[in-house]
Amino acid sequence: MSELIDTHCTQTSARKQFLASASVLAVIAYIALSDAANAQSDHPALWIDLGGQLETMQGTYEPFSAPFMFPDTWSEFYGVKSFAEKQKAPRFSFGGEGKLVFQPDGSDWVFTAAVRFGRSNSKKHTHYQGPQIFNSSPYVGQIPKYAAAFSDTLVNYRESHSVLDFTVGKDIGIGMLGRGGSSTLAAGVRVAQFSIKSDTSIYARPDVEIGVNAATFYQYILNGTTERNFRGIGPSLSWNASAALIGNAEEGQITLDWGINGSVLFGRQEEQLDHATSAYHFLGSRPKRQGRNVPLYNYTHTTNRSHSVTVPNLGGFAGLSMRRANAKVSFGYRADFFFGATDTGIDARRTSDLGFHGPFATISIGLGG
Repeated sequence: MSELIDTHCTQTSARKQFLASASVLAVIAYIALSDAANAQSDHPALWIDLGGQLETMQGTYEPFSAPFMFPDTWSEFYGVKSFAEKQKAPRFSFGGEGKLVFQPDGSDWVFTAAVRFGRSNSKKHTHYQGPQIFNSSPYVGQIPKYAAAFSDTLVNYRESHSVLDFTVGKDIGIGMLGRGGSSTLAAGVRVAQFSIKSDTSIYARPDVEIGVNAATFYQYILNGTTERNFRGIGPSLSWNASAALIGNAEEGQITLDWGINGSVLFGRQEEQLDHATSAYHFLGSRPKRQGRNVPLYNYTHTTNRSHSVTVPNLGGFAGLSMRRANAKVSFGYRADFFFGATDTGIDARRTSDLGFHGPFATISIGLGG
């Protein structure tokens, strides 16, 4: 019989945080909309946006691997789940965003500064334990009492990312998408930073065999730490648009929003990694004699890789906004992919595409105009 002793992950917590934040945003937006109901301007000079997002991540990890992780006929308590599955990074990250959009009165030029950030943390501990061995053989006394098939995996994972955008654009959508619509082409600079850290410890004993004259088992230990980083900066292009669906900005309006963005980031990709795997064979002996541990192998590897890289980036979003006077609340879905951004290799370099996608919610307040 196997038992899951302990697991802990932040995915459920992240969902709860996002739902709570969305509820708070909705309340704040309702108050802001009510307070701004009598405002006269339909074109504020400055918009201030604040929001949050729950994002699904991909391309953030590569599991450690060793020969003992692939059992064939060993005990079920050793292979209930694959060791790669136990090392999986959390699926979601939770974060926030802020943006300033300035459009001078009477001008079609739009100046934007935006920041988006997120993080995820998890600690996962899984332990599968087989039955203890009792006095079924005169040689059981020659092996430790704890000798039973088991596997134990402990993984600490920390990820953080941030993206900054500075753009200058021109609103070319006047009259094209109806009253209340807009279409802005912009160019600027994007700065991105990603950091991924993990600590892994694995202990495993496939099975215990009791023979006529002796008892024996194999035991394995793996410890590994990784730190992966990317920092880059480069030119960006974007197109953001909206079209009015219902109503008008003064009395209440719902708009359909969408946009695409692309950039090329020039930066540095780094990885620091240490891991060690050891194994020994416990050999029992005749009664009233102690067994002995026979080392099988002890493998260690340390690497410190750093490369200058060029990372293409492509993203987009779609959503709905509800506006009344100089206040607005928006909901939507956004995706951003950074191709070849991270080095997820273990003993050799291996680049992976880093992606974030998921729902977001923002509130916006317009000033001036």
